Amino acid sequence: MAGPTRGGAGGDDPGRDDIDAQWADLTARLGELRLPPPADGEDEPAAPPARTAPDLGPRDYVPGDPGPDDEDDDPGRDLVDGFSPPDPDPISGAHPVVAVGWSAVVTGLALLFVCAIVWRTAPTLVWIGAVAALVGGVGLLLWHMPAHRDPDDYDDGAVV
Repeated sequence: MAGPTRGGAGGDDPGRDDIDAQWADLTARLGELRLPPPADGEDEPAAPPARTAPDLGPRDYVPGDPGPDDEDDDPGRDLVDGFSPPDPDPISGAHPVVAVGWSAVVTGLALLFVCAIVWRTAPTLVWIGAVAALVGGVGLLLWHMPAHRDPDDYDDGAVV
């Protein structure tokens, strides 16, 4: 069996003959396809213009090379358009107390690490200072934590 057939199992489909007749009529009316004759006595159609530079993709960037968009980079243009960029946010958005606490913890750990690995004969005052910085930083961070959290404070995502 060659596959499913349209119509009856024992003969040609009359609808198929209609489609073939319509196709033959369309191709007869269309005629032979030819290109238009060349204009102005040209023998050959004009060749497409040669590309001078390849298209650059996002990974074809070389630092220092002027790109096609670099012509508009005029620093005075922003003043002409009336746009002045907003002031940048501070680098650290943390509270100063939290920043001091973290810096004390990191400094204390780093000093203990250096004293334990490299400088074993460090004076006792350096060891005490490293431990004091570590304990003081951890204590400061624990003191600055909120005492309680409201269960309704948790949000489900971004706020628009």
